[in-house]
Amino acid sequence: MPGERILIVDDEPDIIILLKAILEKETFRSYVANNGKEAIELAKTLLPDLILLDILMPKVDGYEVCRRLRDNFHTSHIPIIILTARDAPIDKVKGLKLGADDYVTKPFNHDELLARIKAVLRRTHLERDCNPLTQLPGNIAIEYQIRDRLKLGLPFAFMYADLDNFKAFNDYYGYNRGDVAIKLLANIILIAVKKYGSANDFIGHIGGDDFIIITKKVESMEDICKDIIDGLKTSSPELFEQKDRKKGYFETIDRRGNKKRFSAQLNLTIAVTSNQHVNFSNSLQISDTLAEIKRYGKQMEGSVFVVDRRGEKKINKPSDVSVSKQ
Repeated sequence: MPGERILIVDDEPDIIILLKAILEKETFRSYVANNGKEAIELAKTLLPDLILLDILMPKVDGYEVCRRLRDNFHTSHIPIIILTARDAPIDKVKGLKLGADDYVTKPFNHDELLARIKAVLRRTHLERDCNPLTQLPGNIAIEYQIRDRLKLGLPFAFMYADLDNFKAFNDYYGYNRGDVAIKLLANIILIAVKKYGSANDFIGHIGGDDFIIITKKVESMEDICKDIIDGLKTSSPELFEQKDRKKGYFETIDRRGNKKRFSAQLNLTIAVTSNQHVNFSNSLQISDTLAEIKRYGKQMEGSVFVVDRRGEKKINKPSDVSVSKQ
């Protein structure tokens, strides 16, 4: 977050000097607009990472600035913290209804203001880190989720879902059909987690056909996996042409000119681990564990989920994991 641009919108010189000192000490880059009209124009050209907005200003007040910025396509995404002497509940409600992300009253505590700025910026980064196809959180959000859950030390299960032979499906049916398959899987995962998980569970989209699921209901991890596999088994045949469904397969030609057959049914491998069986200290350990389990599962035919049942670093024998086929 250091180096990010923050636009200060205020007409009080003392407040401006104070805010600039606070922000620049944290290595934020600060810019100033002295009235509402200037703020709107500068926001359009500067596109700051965050705006600190006073309400009581000449020409155009802060409420109107907030409304216009939210109504403009180019500035609608910029987070806004209202920073004002108005502390009545009705003023706070009005500001938040107009689209402000937070509301801080003057006089303010320096540390609290910085904490709120950083919290809004962090939340904004997570919201923007979404896969454009599924709108699910991406890699930055996944990293935050893992880090936070490890820090809290609470029980959780971690699942890595990956379609089998998806490249062959994409090559044969085209990328548009592939996108439909990915969105279908995302929806199936969302339904399964809603059914068996909890309100605080997390679903992330790494990219392509790879998804991450984190649930605090460790006892439900197998139910989630089974429901995802069942949902895919029921829904995915519609993605295949009737002639291929009738044969039960489709054929592609590899680089050596050899024909290869693939099932006319999307299959899935889900690697599962939890901090109930392994003591993780960072996200890299989890990633390495899941990759190892997934490789083991990919050796099986059909849709499977593989649950880590060992405390050792390597999978030495089948009893170290449990494989479930649906």
